[in-house]
Amino acid sequence: MNEFMLFADGDIDVPAAWQNEVTILPQYYYFEEDMIYGDEQVLPREEFFERLGRQRAYTAGVNPALVRTRFEEVLREGKDILCIAVSSGLSGSYNTICMVADALREEYPERAIEVIDSLSATLGAGLLCIDALEMKKEGKTLRETAAEVRRRLHLIDVYFVVDDFKYLVQGGRVSPAVGKIGDILDIKVTLTIKDGHIEPYRKNRGINTTLRNIKQISESRKTARLGVIYVGNQAMFEKCKSLVKSDCEASLNLIVASHVGPNTTGIAIEWAEENN
Repeated sequence: MNEFMLFADGDIDVPAAWQNEVTILPQYYYFEEDMIYGDEQVLPREEFFERLGRQRAYTAGVNPALVRTRFEEVLREGKDILCIAVSSGLSGSYNTICMVADALREEYPERAIEVIDSLSATLGAGLLCIDALEMKKEGKTLRETAAEVRRRLHLIDVYFVVDDFKYLVQGGRVSPAVGKIGDILDIKVTLTIKDGHIEPYRKNRGINTTLRNIKQISESRKTARLGVIYVGNQAMFEKCKSLVKSDCEASLNLIVASHVGPNTTGIAIEWAEENN
């Protein structure tokens, strides 16, 4: 059985306990085109949100040349690759990684590369990374692990609430019509990722009601894993964390944070199998 290494892209958040076992392919963000962050240059979190409050941030997907370099380093060591990517409905990174993988399969026919569209993002896809790492430790092959991760895609859900829809609207992640809902009478919308796209799930009056709604969702079925997502509002995060029974947490990467703003929190769930 050949050893394989696990990769994910910069739109995916892996809890701290597992971060050293996943190689992240960076994505990029910038406020001005002459200064791009995400790889060698990274803004401190507080400075990023301070600037985000004053000007729009733009984002870009993975760099194909860097993906090729990182993959080749592993392939030349005689190892195979499993890469879990952010939903292709939210970013072009999955397609870019697939393009690089196709070229490398021809150059390294003796090696195997599996690229999976997570149909999710942030900690939702991060839970799939944890699953893959645990399967690897159990001795499963690359093919077995990739097949099982794909089978579990339908078990992953992400639910979150944003305080200001302008970030999602200006980045094209939700329509202006959905954004207007949040501006009316302190209406907060619980959002979810469905079939790889961000969609409204439920409308509530006020943030506390919305967080209680997220609590109800988390208790509606048996969970295998549940994690809480911190963005930039510590009080909102702690409130959400106090309402759910979580077993992990992660800080939202600054790529996704560019599109949701600082006053955001939510949960990622991997539901338990129905027959368990």
